Amino acid sequence: MKCWIVCLALALLIAACRAPDGRTPPPPSPTFGLPAATEAESTPGAHRGNPFGLIVGQGRRPETIAILNDLGAGWARLNEHLDGDSPDYAAFLNAGIDLVITFSNENPSNADTTYGSPADWPNSGFPYRSREDYQRQVTEILFPLIPWLDGGRQVWVQAENEVGDAALNPNAAYWRGTTDQYLLQLDAFYEATKSVDARFVVVLSSFPSEGLDALIDESDPHHAFSVQRVTRLLTEGRYDAVDLHFYGCLEDIPAKVAWVTSHMPSERIWISTENGGPDPRCPSTPLSWQDDLSAFEQEQARQVAPRLSACYELGGRVCLWFSLFDLVREVDTFNHLGLLDPRDLPPREKPAYVAFNNFVEENAP
Repeated sequence: MKCWIVCLALALLIAACRAPDGRTPPPPSPTFGLPAATEAESTPGAHRGNPFGLIVGQGRRPETIAILNDLGAGWARLNEHLDGDSPDYAAFLNAGIDLVITFSNENPSNADTTYGSPADWPNSGFPYRSREDYQRQVTEILFPLIPWLDGGRQVWVQAENEVGDAALNPNAAYWRGTTDQYLLQLDAFYEATKSVDARFVVVLSSFPSEGLDALIDESDPHHAFSVQRVTRLLTEGRYDAVDLHFYGCLEDIPAKVAWVTSHMPSERIWISTENGGPDPRCPSTPLSWQDDLSAFEQEQARQVAPRLSACYELGGRVCLWFSLFDLVREVDTFNHLGLLDPRDLPPREKPAYVAFNNFVEENAP
């Protein structure tokens, strides 16, 4: 039995703690529209620390922090839905875990429902109806995190996940708006975030693995569209870092990174908050968990080190595995990529759990 179970009580105590210095954060009083010099100070520096971690959803399971500590994770990605039910960021930061927080506007009172409603699309973000209300919500969530920035923790904040264009694709799963609306929302998000503290790193919406596949394959029927759209987001958006999602073929990661980094402004950096395999859609790893679960899990364990190494060695500032737990409600391609199987109690440690732990022990700076 791993020590994370033994450490659970300690993690719960940590979660109850306040800011590291005991201060009460100041009330929100943002002034939007920072001068250029202040914005320039927000460019992330060379500090990386331990860049490896996992995506944990909203981190509701009480054992999550103890498991992350057992794994040696330096980072976690948490999802913020702006629906009044935020994750417990303090618990993770007090435990020494840096954060990527992915904001998704699912607030029904401030959602433009031209292309559907939060009730119709429960996993999607929506364009705001009121820029002012959207920025107020963002600042109210970020202001209490300033003491942890003062204490050396890193908090990177992302405007939406895998943004599509609902006007062009009626089935766009994670963004029920247009590209124009997203760029406006990103601008509002950047402005609000930097008004709180320039040390928050703003992350552009993530590029899905399939979209990156289309960028590097000129024979792909979506190649021209992907090039046009990704180039526009990279060059017109206000952000510090871009997020690349890596599924598909492990061997394609270098080409995907090379394409994006050659098309984004030189001062920008990149991270990867979703990286997982094997992917049965890749010709070199055709095995599905449905074919042979044991063989699939062994191949998954073999992919942990090379996937995370590719991210780090190619310049990724944050390199996260997808995911901590199997996501039982995900589609079959992604629902068995976790390090732990929650179908068992306590959750079963898969071979990839050991592989991740060993990799971080050997490679974290």
